[in-house]
Amino acid sequence: MTLRFDSTKRFEKELDKFSSKERNVIIEKFNRLCEFIESDPNEFYKHAHQPVKLKLVDDESTLYALKINRKIRIIMAIDEDPLFDQTIITLFHVVRHSELDKKFKSIAESLYQKQLSSTLKVNNG
Repeated sequence: MTLRFDSTKRFEKELDKFSSKERNVIIEKFNRLCEFIESDPNEFYKHAHQPVKLKLVDDESTLYALKINRKIRIIMAIDEDPLFDQTIITLFHVVRHSELDKKFKSIAESLYQKQLSSTLKVNNG
């Protein structure tokens, strides 16, 4: 299975707002963690979580926040595409930790508006 990476224009703009040193840290850590998606998914998911609990009617959410460091998170989706034998990683936001819940909730509502069975709740776990 191959990995395919897509990013939104918003993600690219947000990434550009960081200093070049921070951008390098973000990119290097992201690349290092993504290597685990195929080789050791458990190790990858030690760094990824869902800060807002999503209750979908028919499906499971593939939206995650990936911890880059104490201050920075990437909001992304990880979707399996068995037809083309690939895993698609879509990068939606790169944010400071203080913005995470708000941005995560916003993108979740956009992606899953028809599937949400109830209001989103912050997952404090």
